[in-house]
This record gives sequence, C-alpha cells and structure tokens, in this order.
Amino acid sequence: MEDLRSRLGYLRGLADGLGVGDATSEGKIIRQIITVLDDMADTLDELKEDYEELFSYVEAIDEDLTELEDDLQEDAEDDPDEDDDDYDDDDEEMDHDDEEISFTVECPECRHEVVVDEDILEDEESLEVLCPKCGRVVFINDEEWEDEHDDDLEDEDEDEDDQKRKK
Repeated sequence: MEDLRSRLGYLRGLADGLGVGDATSEGKIIRQIITVLDDMADTLDELKEDYEELFSYVEAIDEDLTELEDDLQEDAEDDPDEDDDDYDDDDEEMDHDDEEISFTVECPECRHEVVVDEDILEDEESLEVLCPKCGRVVFINDEEWEDEHDDDLEDEDEDEDDQKRKK
C-alpha cells in the first residue's frame, strides 16, 4: 500500500508540475482520474485494516478451538470407563433392547422368505404372520403350531437324509 500511495503522490506532483489544471478538458479528466485513484487507495487501506482485524479474530478462534479440543481429549483419556461412542453402559443396554431381532420363515406355498420379528414370540395373544406374496399363514405364535411345525421340520430333515442316502 505504501508503494501505491507514493506512486499516487508522484502522479499528483507530476500533474501539478506540468500545469495540468481544470482549464482544459484533458486536465479535468486527469484531475478526476487522480481523485478516483486516491479514493480507491483509501478504500484499499480500509479493506486491508478490516482483513487484518478479521485475520487476528480467526486466529484467536482457532487457538480457542485448539484449546477446547485438547481439553476434550485429555478428559477422554482421563476417564478409562468412557467408550469412544460417548455413551455410558445404561445407554448401551438400551441400544441393545431397541435393536430389532428377527428371523425368516420360508412360505411353504410360494417359497418367499418372510421376516418375522422375535418380539411376537413374547406376545401372549395368538398372532398370525402372513406371506406378503400369497397371503398364506407362515407363522403363528402359539405352542401347538410350533410343535406341529417342529415335527414337520424333523420329517423334512429325515426325508432329505433319505434322499441323500439313495444317491
């Protein structure tokens, strides 16, 4: 900026030394150009000051943030019981309780695999799970149905074993 100000001073001195004045049209233009250049230099000076102020402010924020990060890292290192996921054991138990556990059942009619949530096993009411493709009942949460299908599964396993032996 110092260089710009000195060059602008030299230009103004040159115009005065050459007698450039407001008497001629060219003189008026040159004087206005010098005035505009002077205004531009003032604006650039203000922008430079604003930039330096903002730069120092950002540096201060960066230092504060670095300090805060260091403090948080020290706190995490000081507490060996704390997990990396930032939750305590109670929260972890809740997360496991919230997880949906499921199993699949193959529809005997269309062979589509139907996902069944295990929470219906705990339900005391009898619930039926239908195949979304064909509408056939693929699962009922009562003991009779389970016993019946357990026997069916054993029979199917025996049939498969028999077929393997024949081959």
